[in-house]
Amino acid sequence: MHKKLAALVGKIILVVILFVAGLGVIFAGMTGGAILEVMKTAPKIDANSIKYEMSQNSTIVDENGNEVDSIATSEYRQIVDYKDIPKNLKNAFVAVEDERFYKHNGIDPLSIIGSAVENMKAGSIVRGGSTITQQLARNTYLSNDQTYERKIREIYLALEIEKYLDKDEILGAYLNRVFMGQNSYGVQAAAKTYFNEDVSELNLAQCASLAGIVQSPSENSLYKSIKTSEVTDQRVLGEFSIEGNKYSAVYNEAPYKREEYVLDKMLENGYIDETQYKEAKEFDVASTVEPAERSNTEIASYFNSLLERQVVNKLMDVLNISENQAWDKLYYGGLKITTTLDKDLQGKLEDIYADFSEYLIGNSQGLGYAPLLDLSYDNWGNIVNSSGGLLYYKKANLLDENNDLFLNSDEAWYDDAGDLILSTSKAYLDQTKLIFKDFYSLDETNSNLRTHRTGRIEFESNEDIYTDENDNIVISKKYLDNNPNLFTAYDDGSISLNKDYYDIDLNGVIQPQSSSVIIDQKTGHIKALMGGRDQEGINILDRASSVPRQPGSSIKPIATYTAALDNGFNLATGVDDVPFEMTENGEAWPVNVYGYYMGYTPIREAIKMSINTIAVSTLNKVGIDTSLEYLRNFGLIKDNGKDYFVTKDENPDTNDENLAALGVGAMSHGLTTLDMTAAYAALANKGEYNEPLTFSKITDSQGEVIFDEENLVKHTVTSPETAYQVTSALESAGEYYGNIHLNGTDYATKTGTTDDKTDFWCVGYTPYYTVGVWMGADNQNIHLNSNSVDRAALMWNVINTEILADSEPVSFEEPDGIRHMEVDTISGKLPTDASRADPRGTVKEEIFGPENYPKEEDDMHKWAYIDSRNNLLASDVTPKFFTQTRSLIAEKNEYDPNKFNGIIPRDWDYRMPTVYSTLVYTPPKVENYRDKDKDKDKNDKDKNTKDENEKENENKEENKNSTTETLDNLLNKEPTENDSGLGN
Repeated sequence: MHKKLAALVGKIILVVILFVAGLGVIFAGMTGGAILEVMKTAPKIDANSIKYEMSQNSTIVDENGNEVDSIATSEYRQIVDYKDIPKNLKNAFVAVEDERFYKHNGIDPLSIIGSAVENMKAGSIVRGGSTITQQLARNTYLSNDQTYERKIREIYLALEIEKYLDKDEILGAYLNRVFMGQNSYGVQAAAKTYFNEDVSELNLAQCASLAGIVQSPSENSLYKSIKTSEVTDQRVLGEFSIEGNKYSAVYNEAPYKREEYVLDKMLENGYIDETQYKEAKEFDVASTVEPAERSNTEIASYFNSLLERQVVNKLMDVLNISENQAWDKLYYGGLKITTTLDKDLQGKLEDIYADFSEYLIGNSQGLGYAPLLDLSYDNWGNIVNSSGGLLYYKKANLLDENNDLFLNSDEAWYDDAGDLILSTSKAYLDQTKLIFKDFYSLDETNSNLRTHRTGRIEFESNEDIYTDENDNIVISKKYLDNNPNLFTAYDDGSISLNKDYYDIDLNGVIQPQSSSVIIDQKTGHIKALMGGRDQEGINILDRASSVPRQPGSSIKPIATYTAALDNGFNLATGVDDVPFEMTENGEAWPVNVYGYYMGYTPIREAIKMSINTIAVSTLNKVGIDTSLEYLRNFGLIKDNGKDYFVTKDENPDTNDENLAALGVGAMSHGLTTLDMTAAYAALANKGEYNEPLTFSKITDSQGEVIFDEENLVKHTVTSPETAYQVTSALESAGEYYGNIHLNGTDYATKTGTTDDKTDFWCVGYTPYYTVGVWMGADNQNIHLNSNSVDRAALMWNVINTEILADSEPVSFEEPDGIRHMEVDTISGKLPTDASRADPRGTVKEEIFGPENYPKEEDDMHKWAYIDSRNNLLASDVTPKFFTQTRSLIAEKNEYDPNKFNGIIPRDWDYRMPTVYSTLVYTPPKVENYRDKDKDKDKNDKDKNTKDENEKENENKEENKNSTTETLDNLLNKEPTENDSGLGN
């Protein structure tokens, strides 16, 4: 075994040395040991996949095995049996790409040297050094990276392939995979693309021309694709369309010179005789070029697009194969993929999105303004941002009645040299690209905003277009002479640019956009998904799984409160709703949506009312590291790094490991609707996370299982009891919103809103499904109006009402470990008499888990003697009749308003004062006015009662001493509820 491996390494070293000598590339330090290490990382050869996977389409089946769809590819690739490929085409490829193909064992040192010699003679690259087997290895398993590691792996894999496949199998697999230019893969697709013929019908000259393409598909394509509007005096071989745009197939000289070289090599190697050679050279291949009209077969469905990407990722993980291999298996491996799609739910979701605006605000046709957005305009009706910067032109300010972009005479003119000068805000230059500003319109049906991409013109070089010293854009006279149809000039000096030169989007994209995901939390199966509204065609943007947005407060149950309930908090724990810190600008942070601070508030209320301060301070106590661990288990941070969360390792300066990102959702990139919905699904599934997938099973063409439920990624996030506590708090939140009504079925939801109302979220669940809804504009400089409750929560209600229309009312199942107890909702502990004396009624019944139920008594409510005149602590000078016994909150962490711009929370009067009252009591002075004739009687009376007064004073002193003694006794014992009160 060791001898064989040593011999193989020695062989590769020899090839490397020859490759280095032939191409002049230095592989510094490439020892036998280094080569061995590179070989170890090469993919394993699967002969069956190479031979058979190119012959069968993969299918999508439902849970009953019925075929519901098939996998298509955006690449134009057609598979053809080896026997149907013309012999001349096979020989042409061997002659020009690997003339010793039938003699070597996968690598050919002599070919490397020979190609180097030929290239030096020709003065350019006319022949590559890789064998056909090496090219097959690269096309099947590797990338096109120009590195010595890739070359070593390529050589190693070529040797391995030759062990398992014969030469015809290798050549057949190669001819079905090779890139042939014009987005075509394989010789059958190339025959259709260039000649609109089946490959079996090609003659010798056509075969030679196709074989010549591979050396440089871009340079040797049998025609150049040019927009029809830009064609001048070139020879046009035909016309075709790509995504609705007209293109001309223009004659390209290079491939026909290359064809002659291929014929020379075929003659040299004895594949054709002189007569065939001459006939083929005289044949005009270009005259037979007929670019075929073909439709792009890429699936437009949001769901199926996600399914494809998820299947590829899963194949890479389970089979340990490269991305290229995974895509090949998906497209051509005959896989059977069981989808999780519920067609009924998907149909209902699509119907809702078709009337998205009407569900939210009713009929808005003809309003004359965008009803769901908070837009700002300049004096000309263009949409601008908060700083006055232009975002979108009003359509009438940018396009004329023919929908061509127009420029006034002060925006475009000729200089003395005949160059066209552009001085306009309607366009800007990016290197050689003239990019036009976008515009907007209002939808005719619902008045919703539509944003339109105007497009760009790409120039060959900066000789054709550049900026002058005044930052004006200059289009050269030479370019204008060669493109006389670029614009139309009018008598008033204005011009309009012909839209045939740029790809203008007249349909536009409706705003705001939205995405929704429905997951069966018990399995992780994605049942329905919408990645946008009012979009159709190909290459549509899937906002549900591919576009992260800041989650706002919807992150709080995931990043803060689940961890908190597992780490010393319960739903009754009171946390102080006061500012956490002061910003550099001297402002209190964070602020709450209601604009003030309430003081000590239990976690349940904090979740219900989405209190930012409590989320931040709670997270600070729980710890960022603890929060990150929960996010990993919720599936938001992935071990392979394929997520949108930014760690400190990824970016030490700007990342999401901070209180703002995790406490209130102000993240660097954000999270997707799919990821957020899957995280909430873990709470709905009693704390168990299931990887959200669009498929439940994958089998290969032979019926062998590649993936099923056993391969599903699962995490235990928390206990069923903690999950139920979060659920209960989210039920309170949903009820608080006041616009969710599911006819008796329990629901738990949380909304989220980002700064300036850029994003609205509502994510939540019922016992049936977990549903996530996001809405916002694609351009994050555009803001929504209203709020997340009236928009996102309302849409969440609409979706759940529809998908649960035929379902029985169901309640959330309470775990056995849940306890119901009376608790003080300031301390989160067992109530005392002082707790019950709080006039706000802070003692309530709450639910707890087996680990976080209260075991100690309330230590925050304390008795105190208060001077009712100023609400300070009573002192020795405070009279009895101004002294009250109250139950007040003794803060554990004293909040000082003086450090926070004098901000006082609303529970300030219920907190224990720290200062004693100095107010003294002075009785009012009373003067007696009597007649003089009564003075004598008064004096006699005073004299007679002198002894009685002295006795009364003695009694008062005794009473005073008794009162002081009673106060001392009260302070040294636990008062009862009867002792308390706020005074008379």
